[in-house]
Amino acid sequence: MSSINESLRPTPDGAHPGTHPGTPTGTTGDAFVRAGASGARVTHPLATIPLTQLLYLLGTGPALLLGLPAVMRAAEGAGQGATIALGIVLQLLMLIGPYAALWLWLRYYERRSFFASTGLGFRWKSLTGLLWGMALAVAYIAGWIGIALAVGTAQVEGVWSFDPEGPLVVGLVVLYMLAVRVVMIGIEEQLFRGWMLQAVALRWGRTAGVLLSSVFFSLFHFTFVGFYLAGGEPHRAHWVLMLNIFLWAVLAALVTLRTGNLWAAIGFHAAALILPSALFTVAVPPGGEGVPAWFPLDEAVGAVIVYLPEPSLYTGGVGFAGLFEGLPATAVLAVMIPLAWWWLRRGEAHEAADRAAADHSSS
Repeated sequence: MSSINESLRPTPDGAHPGTHPGTPTGTTGDAFVRAGASGARVTHPLATIPLTQLLYLLGTGPALLLGLPAVMRAAEGAGQGATIALGIVLQLLMLIGPYAALWLWLRYYERRSFFASTGLGFRWKSLTGLLWGMALAVAYIAGWIGIALAVGTAQVEGVWSFDPEGPLVVGLVVLYMLAVRVVMIGIEEQLFRGWMLQAVALRWGRTAGVLLSSVFFSLFHFTFVGFYLAGGEPHRAHWVLMLNIFLWAVLAALVTLRTGNLWAAIGFHAAALILPSALFTVAVPPGGEGVPAWFPLDEAVGAVIVYLPEPSLYTGGVGFAGLFEGLPATAVLAVMIPLAWWWLRRGEAHEAADRAAADHSSS
């Protein structure tokens, strides 16, 4: 951990910390990185690695260790209403706890703003970014399904197939699930694409920030001890899924640097997990290994139902990472990342040109 002055010492090429030769300074991405040094201290980038695990665990631990047993006891001795109420309280604690832990660190150690400086500020632009990210997720889902259909690992099983309640009920459930997932995912984005990316980029440059935050974001999904405390298990460690989570994190980091906030990445992340379970529904054989991210075919509803007759770690359909699983995801992400990098560089070049023109006209 270091003081703010040490973290902001000039780089050999005279650029701001977090930039490289040829990267325009004063751009949206540069401002996002420098916002990480807006407090009294900057956490050392190596310290953020264990702290992301620790803060998330401290945030979820009380609910897991105290709240979960209470809900289980209520389910045995109390009525259904009490069990549902306790379950809602437990879910709220699980969602809010990690935010509270990071807030305490930023407020009392780094002494900087919690939302605005980490890219999670609330403005109308936030809603625009969230919706834009969800639209990008729809394109991603379409690409994933398109590849699976093209190579023959998937087939369209139904169109506009809903229960008697109809699409309205499914739509309301989707909105609720998206809202919960946005809050749940927000802290992951804030920890890794906000806090860790900023800390690493300030000291070692943006490329290091993107790569290191993506590596440890991927590892987090396979090593977090909280999975075991909750009585579950982490994602199944397999090179395809590990690579896909890393590639997704790189894409999210590039989008974050381009937009200067986390909202588009949050929208993409949430929609890519939720929509394939209720709108563009990807289903697996009944009685298979799939968990809720992969609906059994006999329970699947949605506008389009795509069926994976032989789910695997390569085709997708055997874990709970949704459409981040399988080689179709690898292919789509391998296309989206260069496009995001080009979008970032092009946007920063335009910002630099506009600033230079404004400086010239005022001189």
